[in-house]
Amino acid sequence: MKKFVSYQGLPIKSGGAHTLKNKNGKENYDKILDFLNRYASRINEEQVELTLYKSKEKKYSITQIMFKIILKFGIPKYRNDGYLKSWSWYLTNRQIKRGFEILEFNKQLSENPLGPISLNFKWNFYFKDPKTQLELLNQDLIPEIDFRLKNSQVYLRISEKSTVSVWFAFPFEEIHQCEKEFIEDLKLNLPFKISDKHWRIWKYSKEGNWIARKIEI
Repeated sequence: MKKFVSYQGLPIKSGGAHTLKNKNGKENYDKILDFLNRYASRINEEQVELTLYKSKEKKYSITQIMFKIILKFGIPKYRNDGYLKSWSWYLTNRQIKRGFEILEFNKQLSENPLGPISLNFKWNFYFKDPKTQLELLNQDLIPEIDFRLKNSQVYLRISEKSTVSVWFAFPFEEIHQCEKEFIEDLKLNLPFKISDKHWRIWKYSKEGNWIARKIEI
């Protein structure tokens, strides 16, 4: 493979993610599942995480809520990044419903830059053609540009403000009519408006590096 096409969503300066206008977290989750069911093959749900954030400005107390979550999910993993302190629980698929129930506690707490409570999902997958149900060829040959980005990936963060970050990698060396139709159909079935400015085509250089340039779809 000497070329491939990618979409990485919004830049870090814009928050790195698309904001979902729908305030219903469960509906956002279901829409992402619908999208994956239509376009994804070899889906790997890598992570389901419930996170509770401490208020830096001490606008709310997490003591009672922390105790209730521990009773449901056990001892959490503690994080301190110097800006926000947080506690996280990794959930099984059977615990997702109870995770959504915990999100209801957000209504009792003040706003926070993150959270106060968020339910986070990350899926890795390969694309398939929704018409034929066949997996797009040569996705195994797409290089790993960043160790944090598996080809392809969706990260959904559900809270009072829900966001979704995506890294899509397509095994397209050129954008012809067939590829355009696939991408246009994909745009119509995403639960957010995709940005036309963040498409790239990657080319393998003679020096052995992958170099990207912007393209318009």
